[in-house]
Amino acid sequence: MKNLLSIWKGSGLLKLCMEDLFKMFDISESMFSAAWEMITGSGKVEDLYRIDRQLNDLQIAIRRRILEHLAINPAQDINATFVLAILVIDLERIGDYVKNLDEIAKHYPEPISGGAFDALRPMAQRVKEMFRETKIAITENDAELARKVMADQANLAMQTDRLMDQLIESKDIAVKEGIVAALLSRYIKRVSAHLKNVASSVVNPYHRIGYRPNEKGN
Repeated sequence: MKNLLSIWKGSGLLKLCMEDLFKMFDISESMFSAAWEMITGSGKVEDLYRIDRQLNDLQIAIRRRILEHLAINPAQDINATFVLAILVIDLERIGDYVKNLDEIAKHYPEPISGGAFDALRPMAQRVKEMFRETKIAITENDAELARKVMADQANLAMQTDRLMDQLIESKDIAVKEGIVAALLSRYIKRVSAHLKNVASSVVNPYHRIGYRPNEKGN
């Protein structure tokens, strides 16, 4: 990860890639917050599909610059370019899952409250905190904070799985409410998983990005 930080503080094509990477981070974070506010009825309607196109454009620009850099300097910062290529995929995928949240907001316009929805609010809040912590971990090369994000994501994943089990076993919940709650929990879990992948780049070598540091394997 120190390689990425030195690139960010340097100059050239890869510095531009890092700047665009942080733009993608900010856009995906704002998209998630906007989508959740639409779902809870506390925010205005945003055109998240239009905003998501910004993520796509930035991803394309980063990929193009990576190729240009390698064409000019084929032996320079190879590991950093590989890491960048992975991270932009995770951030772009967050945008896709946020669009799924947007679709739920449109098809289920009632503000979520009560019942199964009560368990979702702290999960979404935790994801918002993970956005902030992951960005700090990257910009400050904070391995301890990155590990915290990864541990929190594992805990959040267990919470969403338990909620899914409860929804399946419940005989009292309305069908529509159960479907919406199940979908929301899945999308929250997936967004958090991509944040975990990004955070893992601070503590893991390239070939281990996306995995916990204490997992066995090469």
